[in-house]
Amino acid sequence: MDRLDHETGVREPMGRLCVSLTIMPKSIAEVEQAGFGRSEPNQHPYLPPPTGRLYFSLNPFIMGSQLCGPKICAQLTSCLICLGVLALAIFCQPALNALVYLFFNTF
Repeated sequence: MDRLDHETGVREPMGRLCVSLTIMPKSIAEVEQAGFGRSEPNQHPYLPPPTGRLYFSLNPFIMGSQLCGPKICAQLTSCLICLGVLALAIFCQPALNALVYLFFNTF
């Protein structure tokens, strides 16, 4: 598989494709059944499940882990939690001041 660069006229390789083809008599093909694609029975030849594909999920932690890796996702999540706690502390400060004033001035 390649791609032609029309400006330079050079073909650039883009990947490889491995194809196998088995020619056998009909009697053997009827005995050794094979499913469509990866469905059962997955044999003659065995087709392994695909690797490197994203699993779509509405859970942002699963998607973040797939997109940037589990370690960076954990670090980003920790930073977001710290920023959320800091924002909560800043915006709730007037209510906390009122509670402290009421609590300490009643005694």
